[in-house]
Amino acid sequence: MPLRSTAAKRYAEAVAGLARQDGSWERWRHDLAALAQLAADRRLRLTLESDRVSPERKGELIDTLLGDRVTPAARNLLGVMARRRRLELLPDLRSWFDELADRAQGVQRVTVTTAYPLTEEQRNALSRHLGAGHGEIMLTEQVDPAIIGGLVLREADIIQDHSIKARLEALRHRMN
Repeated sequence: MPLRSTAAKRYAEAVAGLARQDGSWERWRHDLAALAQLAADRRLRLTLESDRVSPERKGELIDTLLGDRVTPAARNLLGVMARRRRLELLPDLRSWFDELADRAQGVQRVTVTTAYPLTEEQRNALSRHLGAGHGEIMLTEQVDPAIIGGLVLREADIIQDHSIKARLEALRHRMN
């Protein structure tokens, strides 16, 4: 996982505070996705951050591009970040916010890597095991034949490697 900006985390925490007040987690997820998509256009980002473009013109541009797709609070966030020349933080802000929203809503996102695709029975058993007393589990599956067997679990920055490959490497180190 790439390093994320701590400045983006501060913005995400502020947005999470707003979402916490009125339970608008999903609305903010939608709005941040729309803002991040908008800010992905480099030329548009530079236009919104430019001192040469009047605030009125920027407002018109945002109205044209976003219409009513986002809330006034999200539009305000976009304006603040544009004035501070921080629009490049929107993808990181979105990532941080998703993490904060998941935590607030009791959702654990776990990536499981296996040598072969999981069967439905294995997937359900793993979800039950991981979710025992911890809330909802959202599994993302990856297949990597190089791990030979077993599985590797990743939740945020925590990795649990239960693969045959890791066991063989540990055995090799002990024998040397």
